[in-house]
Amino acid sequence: MSSEGSSEFANARPYKGLSENRRTAQVRWRLVFLRAIIWGLIGIIYAPLFIGLLSLARGAELGGFSYVLAASLAGGAGAVLYGARELALISTGIGAVAGVVLLILMPGQATLTNAVVIASVLAATVGLTLSFPRRCTRHVPGKLLAGLVTGAFVGAVLAIAEPLHSASFSTFSILLFLASVNGILYVGTVRGWILLSRRIGLESRPCDLIEATTMAILAAVAAGSVWMVVAPLMGLDPGFWQLASLSMHDEIPSAFMGGLLGGAMTGLLLELFRFPWVHDV
Repeated sequence: MSSEGSSEFANARPYKGLSENRRTAQVRWRLVFLRAIIWGLIGIIYAPLFIGLLSLARGAELGGFSYVLAASLAGGAGAVLYGARELALISTGIGAVAGVVLLILMPGQATLTNAVVIASVLAATVGLTLSFPRRCTRHVPGKLLAGLVTGAFVGAVLAIAEPLHSASFSTFSILLFLASVNGILYVGTVRGWILLSRRIGLESRPCDLIEATTMAILAAVAAGSVWMVVAPLMGLDPGFWQLASLSMHDEIPSAFMGGLLGGAMTGLLLELFRFPWVHDV
Protein backbone atom coordinates (compact mmCIF):
# COMPACT_ATOMS: atom_id res chain seq x y z
CA MET A 1 0.00 0.00 0.00
CA SER A 2 2.66 2.48 1.03
CA SER A 3 4.87 1.61 -1.93
CA GLU A 4 1.94 1.99 -4.32
CA GLY A 5 1.02 5.33 -2.70
CA SER A 6 4.54 6.65 -2.92
CA SER A 7 4.72 5.48 -6.54
CA GLU A 8 1.52 7.33 -7.40
CA PHE A 9 2.81 10.46 -5.64
CA ALA A 10 6.09 10.31 -7.57
CA ASN A 11 4.22 9.92 -10.83
CA ALA A 12 1.96 12.88 -10.00
CA ARG A 13 4.75 15.36 -9.27
CA PRO A 14 5.82 15.89 -12.90
CA TYR A 15 2.22 16.69 -13.85
CA LYS A 16 1.97 19.21 -11.03
CA GLY A 17 5.20 20.84 -12.16
CA LEU A 18 3.95 20.89 -15.74
CA SER A 19 0.75 22.64 -14.65
CA GLU A 20 2.72 25.29 -12.78
CA ASN A 21 4.94 25.84 -15.81
CA ARG A 22 1.86 26.31 -17.98
CA ARG A 23 0.43 28.87 -15.57
CA THR A 24 3.75 30.69 -15.48
CA ALA A 25 3.89 30.72 -19.26
CA GLN A 26 0.32 32.05 -19.47
CA VAL A 27 1.13 34.87 -17.05
CA ARG A 28 4.29 35.62 -19.00
CA TRP A 29 2.48 35.93 -22.33
CA ARG A 30 -0.25 38.04 -20.75
CA LEU A 31 2.42 40.49 -19.61
CA VAL A 32 3.93 40.49 -23.10
CA PHE A 33 0.52 41.23 -24.60
CA LEU A 34 -0.24 43.93 -22.01
CA ARG A 35 3.08 45.68 -22.50
CA ALA A 36 2.66 45.58 -26.28
CA ILE A 37 -0.76 47.27 -25.92
CA ILE A 38 0.60 49.95 -23.56
CA TRP A 39 3.50 50.83 -25.82
CA GLY A 40 1.30 50.68 -28.90
CA LEU A 41 -0.86 53.41 -27.33
CA ILE A 42 2.26 55.40 -26.52
CA GLY A 43 3.30 55.08 -30.17
CA ILE A 44 -0.09 56.41 -31.28
CA ILE A 45 0.36 59.48 -29.04
CA TYR A 46 3.97 59.96 -30.16
CA ALA A 47 3.23 59.75 -33.90
CA PRO A 48 1.17 62.93 -34.50
CA LEU A 49 3.39 64.90 -32.15
CA PHE A 50 6.51 63.95 -34.09
CA ILE A 51 4.86 64.55 -37.48
CA GLY A 52 3.63 67.98 -36.41
CA LEU A 53 7.07 68.99 -35.15
CA LEU A 54 8.74 67.57 -38.25
CA SER A 55 6.39 69.55 -40.51
CA LEU A 56 7.23 72.76 -38.65
CA ALA A 57 10.97 72.06 -38.75
CA ARG A 58 10.89 71.28 -42.47
CA GLY A 59 8.86 74.43 -43.09
CA ALA A 60 11.62 76.36 -41.35
CA GLU A 61 14.07 74.74 -43.81
CA LEU A 62 16.23 73.06 -41.19
CA GLY A 63 17.21 70.22 -43.53
CA GLY A 64 18.43 67.00 -41.96
CA PHE A 65 18.42 68.63 -38.52
CA SER A 66 14.62 68.52 -38.72
CA TYR A 67 14.72 64.83 -37.72
CA VAL A 68 16.96 65.54 -34.74
CA LEU A 69 14.87 68.45 -33.47
CA ALA A 70 11.49 66.80 -33.99
CA ALA A 71 12.51 63.44 -32.52
CA SER A 72 14.19 65.07 -29.52
CA LEU A 73 11.24 67.33 -28.66
CA ALA A 74 8.71 64.55 -29.25
CA GLY A 75 10.76 62.16 -27.12
CA GLY A 76 11.06 64.69 -24.32
CA ALA A 77 7.36 65.56 -24.36
CA GLY A 78 6.42 61.88 -24.53
CA ALA A 79 8.68 61.04 -21.59
CA VAL A 80 7.15 63.78 -19.45
CA LEU A 81 3.64 62.80 -20.50
CA TYR A 82 4.36 59.16 -19.64
CA GLY A 83 6.16 59.93 -16.39
CA ALA A 84 4.32 62.88 -14.83
CA ARG A 85 1.04 60.97 -14.32
CA GLU A 86 -1.55 63.20 -12.61
CA LEU A 87 0.32 66.32 -13.73
CA ALA A 88 0.20 65.03 -17.30
CA LEU A 89 -3.54 64.38 -17.21
CA ILE A 90 -4.43 67.77 -15.71
CA SER A 91 -2.08 69.86 -17.84
CA THR A 92 -3.00 68.05 -21.06
CA GLY A 93 -6.66 68.69 -20.26
CA ILE A 94 -5.96 72.38 -19.63
CA GLY A 95 -4.10 72.71 -22.92
CA ALA A 96 -6.73 70.90 -24.96
CA VAL A 97 -9.61 72.90 -23.45
CA ALA A 98 -7.74 76.19 -23.86
CA GLY A 99 -7.03 75.41 -27.52
CA VAL A 100 -10.65 74.48 -28.28
CA VAL A 101 -12.09 77.50 -26.42
CA LEU A 102 -9.73 79.87 -28.24
CA LEU A 103 -10.67 78.42 -31.63
CA ILE A 104 -14.41 78.68 -30.90
CA LEU A 105 -14.66 82.02 -29.09
CA MET A 106 -11.83 84.01 -30.70
CA PRO A 107 -11.07 82.49 -34.11
CA GLY A 108 -9.60 85.79 -35.29
CA GLN A 109 -6.87 85.61 -32.64
CA ALA A 110 -6.49 81.82 -32.71
CA THR A 111 -2.93 81.62 -33.98
CA LEU A 112 -0.63 78.77 -32.99
CA THR A 113 1.50 81.14 -30.92
CA ASN A 114 -1.49 82.51 -29.01
CA ALA A 115 -2.84 79.01 -28.31
CA VAL A 116 0.50 77.80 -26.97
CA VAL A 117 1.15 80.91 -24.84
CA ILE A 118 -2.34 81.00 -23.30
CA ALA A 119 -2.30 77.29 -22.47
CA SER A 120 1.19 77.53 -20.97
CA VAL A 121 0.31 80.49 -18.76
CA LEU A 122 -2.90 78.85 -17.52
CA ALA A 123 -1.17 75.55 -16.73
CA ALA A 124 1.79 77.23 -15.04
CA THR A 125 -0.61 79.26 -12.89
CA VAL A 126 -2.37 76.08 -11.80
CA GLY A 127 0.99 74.46 -11.07
CA LEU A 128 2.09 77.38 -8.89
CA THR A 129 -1.24 77.59 -7.10
CA LEU A 130 -2.16 73.98 -6.38
CA SER A 131 -0.11 71.21 -4.78
CA PHE A 132 -0.30 67.64 -6.02
CA PRO A 133 0.65 64.46 -4.14
CA ARG A 134 4.20 63.17 -4.63
CA ARG A 135 4.91 66.07 -6.93
CA CYS A 136 8.68 66.01 -6.32
CA THR A 137 9.10 62.24 -6.56
CA ARG A 138 8.22 61.80 -10.24
CA HIS A 139 11.78 62.64 -11.33
CA VAL A 140 10.41 64.66 -14.24
CA PRO A 141 13.71 66.49 -15.00
CA GLY A 142 15.56 63.19 -15.40
CA LYS A 143 12.81 61.71 -17.55
CA LEU A 144 12.73 64.82 -19.72
CA LEU A 145 16.49 64.62 -20.14
CA ALA A 146 16.25 60.95 -21.09
CA GLY A 147 13.55 61.62 -23.68
CA LEU A 148 15.40 64.56 -25.22
CA VAL A 149 18.73 62.74 -25.53
CA THR A 150 17.42 59.40 -26.79
CA GLY A 151 15.13 61.21 -29.22
CA ALA A 152 17.99 63.31 -30.54
CA PHE A 153 20.09 60.17 -31.00
CA VAL A 154 17.54 58.27 -33.08
CA GLY A 155 16.74 61.45 -35.02
CA ALA A 156 20.44 61.83 -35.83
CA VAL A 157 20.53 58.23 -37.08
CA LEU A 158 17.68 59.03 -39.49
CA ALA A 159 19.32 62.27 -40.61
CA ILE A 160 22.56 60.44 -41.40
CA ALA A 161 20.95 57.39 -43.01
CA GLU A 162 18.41 59.07 -45.31
CA PRO A 163 20.95 60.76 -47.67
CA LEU A 164 22.60 57.35 -48.09
CA HIS A 165 19.29 55.81 -49.16
CA SER A 166 18.09 55.85 -52.76
CA ALA A 167 14.77 57.46 -51.80
CA SER A 168 13.34 59.41 -48.89
CA PHE A 169 12.06 57.31 -46.01
CA SER A 170 8.31 56.85 -45.83
CA THR A 171 6.38 58.23 -42.88
CA PHE A 172 5.40 54.70 -41.85
CA SER A 173 9.00 53.44 -41.76
CA ILE A 174 10.21 56.55 -39.90
CA LEU A 175 7.62 56.14 -37.13
CA LEU A 176 8.17 52.38 -37.01
CA PHE A 177 11.86 52.97 -36.38
CA LEU A 178 11.48 55.86 -33.96
CA ALA A 179 8.74 54.37 -31.81
CA SER A 180 10.56 51.06 -31.42
CA VAL A 181 14.18 52.15 -30.99
CA ASN A 182 13.48 55.29 -28.98
CA GLY A 183 11.21 53.40 -26.59
CA ILE A 184 13.81 50.72 -25.90
CA LEU A 185 16.58 53.27 -25.40
CA TYR A 186 14.41 55.28 -23.03
CA VAL A 187 13.50 52.33 -20.82
CA GLY A 188 17.07 51.06 -20.81
CA THR A 189 18.63 54.40 -19.81
CA VAL A 190 16.02 56.43 -17.90
CA ARG A 191 17.24 55.38 -14.44
CA GLY A 192 20.76 56.53 -15.31
CA TRP A 193 19.49 59.90 -16.54
CA ILE A 194 17.49 60.33 -13.32
CA LEU A 195 20.65 59.71 -11.27
CA LEU A 196 22.51 62.22 -13.43
CA SER A 197 19.78 64.84 -12.99
CA ARG A 198 20.08 64.42 -9.23
CA ARG A 199 23.87 64.82 -9.28
CA ILE A 200 23.80 68.00 -11.35
CA GLY A 201 21.02 69.49 -9.23
CA LEU A 202 18.11 69.50 -11.68
CA GLU A 203 15.84 67.97 -9.04
CA SER A 204 16.93 70.30 -6.24
CA ARG A 205 14.81 73.15 -7.57
CA PRO A 206 11.62 74.17 -5.71
CA CYS A 207 8.73 71.78 -6.26
CA ASP A 208 6.41 74.57 -7.39
CA LEU A 209 8.82 75.61 -10.14
CA ILE A 210 9.28 72.04 -11.44
CA GLU A 211 5.55 71.45 -11.30
CA ALA A 212 4.65 74.68 -13.11
CA THR A 213 7.27 74.16 -15.82
CA THR A 214 6.14 70.58 -16.44
CA MET A 215 2.50 71.57 -16.69
CA ALA A 216 3.29 74.50 -18.98
CA ILE A 217 5.21 72.26 -21.41
CA LEU A 218 2.49 69.61 -21.57
CA ALA A 219 -0.31 72.16 -21.89
CA ALA A 220 1.56 73.88 -24.72
CA VAL A 221 1.95 70.55 -26.52
CA ALA A 222 -1.76 69.77 -26.11
CA ALA A 223 -2.93 73.20 -27.26
CA GLY A 224 -0.55 73.16 -30.21
CA SER A 225 -1.75 69.69 -31.21
CA VAL A 226 -5.39 70.83 -31.11
CA TRP A 227 -4.54 73.84 -33.25
CA MET A 228 -2.56 71.81 -35.78
CA VAL A 229 -5.50 69.45 -36.26
CA VAL A 230 -8.41 71.93 -36.27
CA ALA A 231 -7.10 75.23 -37.61
CA PRO A 232 -6.65 74.17 -41.27
CA LEU A 233 -10.23 72.86 -41.31
CA MET A 234 -11.42 76.32 -40.21
CA GLY A 235 -9.16 78.17 -42.66
CA LEU A 236 -7.35 80.03 -39.88
CA ASP A 237 -3.92 81.69 -39.93
CA PRO A 238 -3.01 81.14 -43.59
CA GLY A 239 0.65 80.92 -44.38
CA PHE A 240 3.56 78.95 -43.02
CA TRP A 241 1.76 77.41 -40.03
CA GLN A 242 -1.24 76.32 -42.05
CA LEU A 243 0.94 74.75 -44.75
CA ALA A 244 2.81 72.79 -42.08
CA SER A 245 -0.49 71.69 -40.57
CA LEU A 246 -1.90 70.57 -43.93
CA SER A 247 1.28 68.60 -44.59
CA MET A 248 0.83 66.89 -41.23
CA HIS A 249 -2.77 65.96 -42.09
CA ASP A 250 -1.64 64.10 -45.20
CA GLU A 251 0.82 61.96 -43.23
CA ILE A 252 -1.29 61.20 -40.15
CA PRO A 253 -2.74 57.78 -41.22
CA SER A 254 0.62 56.20 -42.05
CA ALA A 255 2.18 57.87 -38.99
CA PHE A 256 -0.46 56.31 -36.73
CA MET A 257 0.17 52.86 -38.19
CA GLY A 258 3.95 53.20 -37.87
CA GLY A 259 3.69 54.49 -34.30
CA LEU A 260 1.24 51.77 -33.31
CA LEU A 261 3.30 48.90 -34.73
CA GLY A 262 6.60 50.37 -33.57
CA GLY A 263 5.27 50.89 -30.07
CA ALA A 264 3.79 47.39 -29.92
CA MET A 265 7.13 45.98 -31.09
CA THR A 266 8.83 47.93 -28.30
CA GLY A 267 6.55 46.48 -25.64
CA LEU A 268 6.99 42.98 -27.04
CA LEU A 269 10.79 43.17 -27.02
CA LEU A 270 10.96 44.87 -23.62
CA GLU A 271 9.00 42.09 -21.98
CA LEU A 272 10.61 39.20 -23.88
CA PHE A 273 14.09 40.43 -22.92
CA ARG A 274 12.91 41.22 -19.37
CA PHE A 275 13.59 44.94 -19.35
CA PRO A 276 12.33 46.44 -16.06
CA TRP A 277 9.01 48.27 -16.04
CA VAL A 278 9.59 51.97 -15.37
CA HIS A 279 6.13 52.94 -14.12
CA ASP A 280 7.45 52.98 -10.56
CA VAL A 281 10.35 55.35 -11.30
